[in-house]
Amino acid sequence: MARRDVYADTLAVFDRRDDRYEPLTTPEVADALDVGRRTVYERLRTLSDRGELRTKATGSNSRVWWRSPDDVSSSGTDAAPDTGTDGERHDRDLERRARVMESAIDGIAITDDDGEYTYVNETHADVYGYDDAEAFRGEHWTMCYGDAERERFEDEIIPSLYESGSWRGEALGRRKDGTTFPQDLSLTVADDGGIVCVVRDITDRKARERRLRDARRFNEELVENAPFGIFRLDEELRITYENSRAEEIVGLPEGEDVSGAIGVDISELPPIVETGQAELFERLKEGETIEFDFPFESIYGKEAYFTGRAVPVYRDGEFDGAILMATDISERRQYERELRDARRFNEELVENAPFGMFRLDEELRITYENPRAEEIIGLPERMESSDAVGVAITELPSIVETGQAELFERLKEGETIEFDFPFESIYGKEAYFTGRAVPVYRDGEFDGAILMATDISERRQYERELERQREQLAALDELNDVVRGITEAAIGQSTRDEIERVVCDRLADSDSYRLAWMGAVDSGQRLEPRVEAGVCGYIDDLPVPDRSGYPADWGPIGDAVRTGEMRIARNVLAGDAPEQLRDDAREFGYRSLAAIPVVHQGMFYGVLCVCSERSDAFAEKERAVVGQLGDVIGHAIAAIDRKRALMSDEVVELDVEVPNLLPPQDGSPPTEGTISVTRVTPVGDGEYLLYGTATDGAMETINALRDRRPAWKEVRTFDDRDGEVRFEQRLSDPPMASIVADYGGSVDAGTIEDGAYSATIRFPPGTNVRRVVDRLQETYLDVRIDGQRQVGRETPPSERVPGTLVEDLTERQRAALEAGYFGGYFDWPRHRSGEEVAASLDIGASTFHQHVRKAQHKLLDAMFADV
Repeated sequence: MARRDVYADTLAVFDRRDDRYEPLTTPEVADALDVGRRTVYERLRTLSDRGELRTKATGSNSRVWWRSPDDVSSSGTDAAPDTGTDGERHDRDLERRARVMESAIDGIAITDDDGEYTYVNETHADVYGYDDAEAFRGEHWTMCYGDAERERFEDEIIPSLYESGSWRGEALGRRKDGTTFPQDLSLTVADDGGIVCVVRDITDRKARERRLRDARRFNEELVENAPFGIFRLDEELRITYENSRAEEIVGLPEGEDVSGAIGVDISELPPIVETGQAELFERLKEGETIEFDFPFESIYGKEAYFTGRAVPVYRDGEFDGAILMATDISERRQYERELRDARRFNEELVENAPFGMFRLDEELRITYENPRAEEIIGLPERMESSDAVGVAITELPSIVETGQAELFERLKEGETIEFDFPFESIYGKEAYFTGRAVPVYRDGEFDGAILMATDISERRQYERELERQREQLAALDELNDVVRGITEAAIGQSTRDEIERVVCDRLADSDSYRLAWMGAVDSGQRLEPRVEAGVCGYIDDLPVPDRSGYPADWGPIGDAVRTGEMRIARNVLAGDAPEQLRDDAREFGYRSLAAIPVVHQGMFYGVLCVCSERSDAFAEKERAVVGQLGDVIGHAIAAIDRKRALMSDEVVELDVEVPNLLPPQDGSPPTEGTISVTRVTPVGDGEYLLYGTATDGAMETINALRDRRPAWKEVRTFDDRDGEVRFEQRLSDPPMASIVADYGGSVDAGTIEDGAYSATIRFPPGTNVRRVVDRLQETYLDVRIDGQRQVGRETPPSERVPGTLVEDLTERQRAALEAGYFGGYFDWPRHRSGEEVAASLDIGASTFHQHVRKAQHKLLDAMFADV
């Protein structure tokens, strides 16, 4: 039985009008067909999908439909007359429709009245997961649906389709691989009783809709359960919604479902007007986000303190109201007021406390000192805050020096500590601190400490001062005895090893010191630990680099070696001390250390290290006394070297040449004559007297040396005869003579000729000749060593004379004797008087004669005492 083409009837409604292209609404078309609006709407949607109608939304729930001339032409209506036969026109019409269906973006299929597919486009095949549309040819439509969906078609969809001529809705399709997918399905009954099927895969759309639903549900739950109040305002700022928290804030009574503020302009609410906030909310209409913070009383009499913000909302570019988020911070404000009151009370308590209070942070840095604390440390009036603020209390010099740093470190372990010790503040004020420090925690984490201290200086400081003075006096008395004993013992020793041993033993045996050790400079200028006393094994692991490379982790010891000056560590266990030194201090039981260079007349022999169990050892007076040991030991070692030089049967001789002692000047030829140097006598304080003879014309060289060499000073001549002049020239810190004297040597003979100086220098056996040469070349870059040998010394006329020169004569007596001998005083006739020789020595004549008489007496005793 043929069925009516309901779509042709629907299009006919538009074609029967005077203006077939005039838009019509769905109700107008339904009235013309006398069919239900929902059924007509489905037909119109199908025709629109086919491209035979145009449509446009005119409101949230209204739409218009119209025909376009292009649509009419493509459908064959009003087209040019077709001159073919009916069969030909039918074929062409089918061909044209086939092209339209093949190019459609939706899947299109046609079944016969038995439900078998007679046409399927490629899109339809793709939708169901088939590679080719031929797979549908002759197959029943049920191949595209599962069992449950087939029952729905049989029971619901197909009856409705044939009743109204079309059906549109959603179904659950089944792909070739058996998976299912949601689809938008449009079914239309064809003229032959078959069905035209238009299908679209809406998997993505359904996923979007699901996400949209989830988002809406989430937003609704978020708004309803938000911990702050949310209000929706419309374009007139009328309140249209309040969430549960907002109702709690305004105090909505139980039993009332809607707040009385709903529908009211927020800027007109009495609480807003009374607090003067109305204009603030009006700024929302200008697109401004506002923030508010004010107290108010709601329309239900509940007092609250509102804080929050309001954000304008736009729809299609037009202002559409605002979202207002508010929090009631009344309790917090009350708590803050109470907290402010408590804080003010605490501040007044702290500021006026009769004891000092310090706040320490988690690193024990001082962050606050109350006025009483500033009085205790002696803060100057011109300063607003102490320089100790920001400094860790464990690093303050006063705390480090008193050895209390470790005590305060225990605060980090949660321990409350009590303290009682004297200290000197960074402003020089001495105080006696007693009190306690309590750790503070925040959220279970250590957050520093509160330190409360009282200055009891008027009593305890006086007692402590007396005790400290007694200790220091006792230490000084003992130290003076020790130093005197060391001086006497060191001078009486015959070898350097004996000197070092007696020094370390005497220091370690005293009550003031825990241990002592000495290191000597070896031939490579390396510090070699040699002797220790008081402990065993201390020097075994000491590093032995040279003076320029002593490691920084040895602190004061390395500094003393590098600089040649005494260095003190008054509390080795403090945080500033090198780790290696702290480890040794703990292992060997000492707390303070003095590193004393052993030096004599610029010669560095090594270092003496003295360690004490007292943390405050080596104060100023003690430091001055113990510092003398470096000079005493250096003098004793130098004396031994000189004695060895004079008493030794063998000596080391060096032939030295300085080619350019007096280089030519302004192209002038070398000077004439020869200068013979017979003696260089040290007279003290870096001064020397050089004695020699000069042949004719050579005095000009002597005068040139005086003018051009800073070390060569005034010249005196005597005994001018037979073409030779004997002379005496003062030298002030001459490099070569000073270096030779440092190593216990003497200039045996020398000549100056043609501006070059050559000399033979003698040293005691065992002298570090390599180091001597290095130092000479550091002074004279062009110095040359022409020879080195070890020779035997001639047997002296009496074995006692060299010993007397070394052991009995003082340095001044020996200098006076040498100056008189080489300066012509003992010649006959005398070439110089005692007054002239005394002037050269820069002493009085009577002093010179006294030195000479005593020296002569000692020498004669040595010669004739036992004869």
